[in-house]
Amino acid sequence: MKKSDYNKKLFSLISILASIFVYTGAIAIYFYANGWRLGDTNQLFIKTGVLTVESDPFLANLYINDKEKGRTPKSVSLPVGTHDVSLYKSGYIEWRKSIEIKEQKSTPIYPWLIKEDIKQEQQFLLQGKKYINSWMSEHDTHSYFLVDEYIPDSLIYRYTLYRFDINTAFWDMGSNPRIVLTFDTMTEPVVELKLAPNGLLGVLTLVSPESTKSYLLDSSRSSTLDTLSELNISVFSSYSMTWSKNNQYLMFESKDDLISFDITKQTRYLLIKNLPDTEYIWSTDEQGYFYRLQQNMEYALNTVYSYTLTQQQMDGSSPKDIITDLFFQKDTNYIFPYREDTGNGKYTPFTNSPESTKSVGKIISFTVNQTAKGIYIKTETSSYWYNTSEKKYYLISPYSSDLIQFAQDNYKLLFKNERGYSVFTFYKEEGDHTVLIGSKEIKGLESGISDINWVSNSLNVWYIKGNNMFVSDIDGDNEVKILDETDKNMYQTITQSKENIVTLHIAESQENGTNDITIYTYNIY
Repeated sequence: MKKSDYNKKLFSLISILASIFVYTGAIAIYFYANGWRLGDTNQLFIKTGVLTVESDPFLANLYINDKEKGRTPKSVSLPVGTHDVSLYKSGYIEWRKSIEIKEQKSTPIYPWLIKEDIKQEQQFLLQGKKYINSWMSEHDTHSYFLVDEYIPDSLIYRYTLYRFDINTAFWDMGSNPRIVLTFDTMTEPVVELKLAPNGLLGVLTLVSPESTKSYLLDSSRSSTLDTLSELNISVFSSYSMTWSKNNQYLMFESKDDLISFDITKQTRYLLIKNLPDTEYIWSTDEQGYFYRLQQNMEYALNTVYSYTLTQQQMDGSSPKDIITDLFFQKDTNYIFPYREDTGNGKYTPFTNSPESTKSVGKIISFTVNQTAKGIYIKTETSSYWYNTSEKKYYLISPYSSDLIQFAQDNYKLLFKNERGYSVFTFYKEEGDHTVLIGSKEIKGLESGISDINWVSNSLNVWYIKGNNMFVSDIDGDNEVKILDETDKNMYQTITQSKENIVTLHIAESQENGTNDITIYTYNIY
């Protein structure tokens, strides 16, 4: 064979092999990019997805189907399907959950690990004073407790009000708790404190046989009664009083009218004058707006309830209708099919109209959350979420439900109905297959719960059950008891850092008529 012919054949063979290699590589890259991986001897190729684990705290040992996979944070390629995932870290309770892996999807999870040995530490002890009362702010950010002592030489009672900050900044070197008010009296009045939502302002009321006086308490500075601003609100003694959500107005309501009271200017504004055969439902928001929901009487004899939602300033100015098409069926039979439906279809968004049979019942209350871009609506039969951006409605629950709390991420909320406690998710990141819009019951919380709140990571809840304090995932998995004998505390809560439980404990001291007032922390993370 001539050398030139041999070289030609060799070149052709190499070209064929190179082509096969290129095509095989391209096919392999295609399959790899689409989630295919080499399997075992019984399955040449398998579909895969990715599990990403970011634990808190990190550097936990990750096990998948009881096989060690390294330390967190960690991403692992896994076959499509359900896998048993567990995390171990020395000194912490094991976290375990079944996780479903989707093909060509990344499935992130964020386990929160709780310490095995939860240690108690005394943060504050006050002795020799008589405990009078205590108050906790709406969002568990500040706690107040009031004590007094009798001064025999002066024949007076000396009252002292303390504020304890549940969450303190790293650079805050001030005392905690701090004294925010002291005053002396010749008698022992009844002392009431109505805290604003921010927990820093409050209406302090002193009731004695001779008089009733109210003051504006600003706890950002230490005061006496002489330095507080007295509030001219005695005319509202027969009204119920609440704070506006922006902490700037007091709301006084009677069967005849609703009045807002500017705490700075001490001026009052008539917001609603109740008219015969007219019903009003109202609310405020954190941005300083007042909302009024009023029935449209032209539909009074129709088969639906019709409402208009009006927004205005807290002084009653600049009113404007923001929703004019709220229609809810009067026939409660329309809600029954949704109580039997167990699929996710009942959470499909819908537009509202007189013909809509998904919105049912007379409205009882509503809550506007501009940050979450929506309105929670409670009716006699069910509850709904109105997305103000999409102008769409979502069924939250086919049972009348009470809103408990929005999560800190403003993606979901916690509510309670006759079936138990549930989480409703109304927002998800685009492409996140691990989250579904809709409601999901928290397992094991059907009854016996006396208090429930979000943990600041918006992925866990804490609650009191059977005189014990627990935390769990928002679906009820990984329930851990973190505190017992909660009935011995005036309150308990978890800090924003998730690091500690904080409790206020009151006990009788050996000195007659005085108490030992103790603030404890329990390190759980």
